[in-house]
Amino acid sequence: MILKVPSVRVIDRGFNLKAEIDDYTSLQFTRRFYRAGEFELHIPLGKQGVEELQKERIIVVNNQMHKAGIIQSRNITQDSQGLEVLVVKGPTIGGVIERRITVTDYFDRVRGPAETVMKHYINNHLINPVNPERAVLFIANAQNQGRGKETPWSSRFDPLGALIEEIAEFCDIGWTMSLDYSSKKWVFDVLPGRNLVAGQSVLPPVIFSRDFDNIISQNYVDSDQQYRNVGYAGGKGEYEDRLIQMVGSGTGADRRETFLDCSSAEDAAELVEMGNQKLAPLKTIISYDGEILNTGSFIFEQDWDLGDIVTIQNRSWGLTMDSRITEVKEIYEPISKIEISLGQEIPTIVRDVKKLNNEVKRSD
Repeated sequence: MILKVPSVRVIDRGFNLKAEIDDYTSLQFTRRFYRAGEFELHIPLGKQGVEELQKERIIVVNNQMHKAGIIQSRNITQDSQGLEVLVVKGPTIGGVIERRITVTDYFDRVRGPAETVMKHYINNHLINPVNPERAVLFIANAQNQGRGKETPWSSRFDPLGALIEEIAEFCDIGWTMSLDYSSKKWVFDVLPGRNLVAGQSVLPPVIFSRDFDNIISQNYVDSDQQYRNVGYAGGKGEYEDRLIQMVGSGTGADRRETFLDCSSAEDAAELVEMGNQKLAPLKTIISYDGEILNTGSFIFEQDWDLGDIVTIQNRSWGLTMDSRITEVKEIYEPISKIEISLGQEIPTIVRDVKKLNNEVKRSD
């Protein structure tokens, strides 16, 4: 099935339609399960509506409310033939949470299902913050249904986007932000995903395999480079007086140790909980990327979508794995395609530096 090139609507924060564009040369729109995605749009200057592609305007792909992005960058280029092209980029609208940190006088502690915990921090730092100047009036939380793993969390002066990503990854539940025209709000909600693996019978299974002619290029990674299975969580105190709790397990050469700075923990119980949260990301990275054919057997957004757990098979590699779709990139160009990523995200230098900065010790 050939991917239909979608139209792109341009609106302002008041949901007023400014333009509708369908003669662009390239659109790449990426959604992610645990964090915000991004988009990039190329359009020749002089095309109808191009003047409306201004910073802080919103693009909406194919009038789908969960496929919206904030224009944050404009770049005009001219090639050797004299063709002038405007390139606009930005995050999906969920990227607005990256504009806040968790500003509190004391550590903000909360316990509950992952949905409750995430919406607690969204409410406290975007919707109803103590300082009204920090409020974003067009953002709302969807009704809390108490979904996800039970977990405690604490935060003070953390980047809100990184915090929500950490909670989502630890509890294995996604999130999204969608436009609601009726209320003129950007609505934050969790995204549980569906179990579509071959071994279950509740829903029709989805299997990506060359045997089904529904996948082209593939890349598989199984890496223990960052793997640690034992952590020594350091709590309050200095030198020999610092409280230390061990989390995880392992013996002999298979035991891989690390130190975890958990100095904000109030007591030994919270120190263990925080240690487990910090150790969890240091697991074996199993990642799979592939280009998907939108065939009659499995149709994108009907049979499968972002967040679903599906089965991947490659008999020549001896590979069969059930894994969650954590990223979907839609590419609309002369040759359009869909690319997916499953499993853990492979670390990059930029993201490692950001995480390192977030780990800087904060004082009470």
